[in-house]
Amino acid sequence: MEIQKIDAVGLRCPHPTLALSNATQKTAPGTLVEISGDCPSFEKDIREFCQKKKKMVLTVNGKAPLLTIQIQF
Repeated sequence: MEIQKIDAVGLRCPHPTLALSNATQKTAPGTLVEISGDCPSFEKDIREFCQKKKKMVLTVNGKAPLLTIQIQF
């Protein structure tokens, strides 16, 4: 399984979501995307992005504010 990693640490809303959107425009279905971030609204924003794009959040690891979220594309 291919894993695409995105580092959004240090970025503030809405930049982590924009980074995810830009980095995954051509991501193949079945790809596991792993994004890390430390924005206070990071998890909420990524979950909203996934809901809108019909992508599945698999795991949320770490301790707030530094989280890594795995998404199934």
